[in-house]
Order: sequence, then structure tokens, then C-alpha cells
Amino acid sequence: PGPQGEPGNVPEDIFASYATFMIQLINGEQIPFGTMTADPTGNIVLNDSRRIALMPGYYQINYHVSAILRTAGYMQVTPSYNGAPHLEYGIYFRTSVDNASANGSASLILEIPVPTEFTLTYNSNSVSVEGAGTITVVKLRREFG
Repeated sequence: PGPQGEPGNVPEDIFASYATFMIQLINGEQIPFGTMTADPTGNIVLNDSRRIALMPGYYQINYHVSAILRTAGYMQVTPSYNGAPHLEYGIYFRTSVDNASANGSASLILEIPVPTEFTLTYNSNSVSVEGAGTITVVKLRREFG
């Protein structure tokens, strides 16, 4: 082993978490969330119940959504950020019976070059009740360039 350098200052982690439960999820609408753990730095802020504002940087985002579909059908959840929907990070779940649970999770790392808003849009051809969801957002320490 070689000589060790001076210990550096490691910045504190920047993170936030959001959740929702026991709601009816509406076809074509963004899913509402409430703040569970707030980010005091202002890098990750729930602007209203449906839009999470992200300042420039790299982020790891994990989300989970579940619901009971009253009739056989599908559940689709699509994240949007940087001004566009991103189906490649979406969730799709199909049921073949009535009153079935549908759920899914996704994990992604995003490059956010300019301030943006992150949302999750719900789509289904069935009435979806007892909806629940979580989102965790961690700003990574990696610098642009």
C-alpha cells in the first residue's frame, strides 16, 4: 500500500422521499404524492402534489406504484422529465381477472442539465383503487463534464 493523502471533506448526501396510499388512481393523470423526507438544500422539491422539481445534476430515482384493478385490464406508469415522457423507464402490468393487484417498480439514473420537473403519469383501462406509491430521489455527487 502507498501513502495516503489528506482526508477530504465529503459533502452530505442530498435526498428526498415521497409517498401516497389508499387513493384512486385516475387514467391519464399524474399521480399525487406527499413529502415523507424533505430535502433542505432545495435541490429536490415537491412543487405541488404531482411535480418534483430537480435542480441540475445526476440523480438516482426509485419508484414503486401499486393498485387494485376492479376489472381485468392494464396499469401503465410513465415517468416524465427534461420536458418529455420516458416509456423506457415505465411500468406496465396486465391482469386477466377482476379485482386483481397490479404493481411495478423502476430504478433509473438521470442526467438533469437544466432545472426540470419529474412526474409519474398513470394510465389504465380499469377503475384503479387502493393506489399506493413511493418515490425516493438521491442526488449523486458526480459533477458534469
